[in-house]
Amino acid sequence: MNTSQAYQTLEIKNDASFDEVKIAYRKLALELHPDRSKGDDKKFKLVTEAYHILKNNQSNQSKNKSWDFTDDETKQRKDIRKNNSQWGAPPKNDPPQQDWSKYTQDFEDENPGFWKEYERKFWEAYDAKVNNNGKNEEFEKTKEPKKQPNLFVNVDPSLCIGCCSCEMIAPNVFEVDRLSRMNPKSKVHNMKGAGINKIMNAAETCPTKAIIVENLDTKEKLYPH
Repeated sequence: MNTSQAYQTLEIKNDASFDEVKIAYRKLALELHPDRSKGDDKKFKLVTEAYHILKNNQSNQSKNKSWDFTDDETKQRKDIRKNNSQWGAPPKNDPPQQDWSKYTQDFEDENPGFWKEYERKFWEAYDAKVNNNGKNEEFEKTKEPKKQPNLFVNVDPSLCIGCCSCEMIAPNVFEVDRLSRMNPKSKVHNMKGAGINKIMNAAETCPTKAIIVENLDTKEKLYPH
């Protein structure tokens, strides 16, 4: 993919500023993230590739400025660029969610405002669905059966990035430490705080599949599948 194709992929003009590039990327990333739009993983990768191409061009232009770095700082910047260039399925047939987690962690470090935007967009969309006169799928998902299974619920610390969607949906189960600068920021404070449908809904909306749900009686792993 060349620079011109990258601009086309992000649906912006070739003379767009890098701020416009980031805005376009965030919008498309939210729309096409594989955990929200099933079947759009190829488009998501193309959008990500386009963003990194334009970001690298921006970085190359910035090199013309006179910045002084220590050896450690220079190495750190090279490591960041190297990590950002890695994409695709992880080795040894690891679960795909590790791929998304690796991506989202890199982007979170570079764009701390991204997850605030993700949280806002997510909640707007979810709230609109649940409050649509009770006639849609999301509302049906939250209706609970009378007999509840005995669940084990946990947060994988290696995948959690604190996007807050779990706490939004099931606040009596999950708690997010918004003051923490370290991951994981989310934890389970009451496994019995909600029914299975609400807990599963919270797990399925986690962008990195960090929430583990198991049936203790049947030993069945309910999520991730």
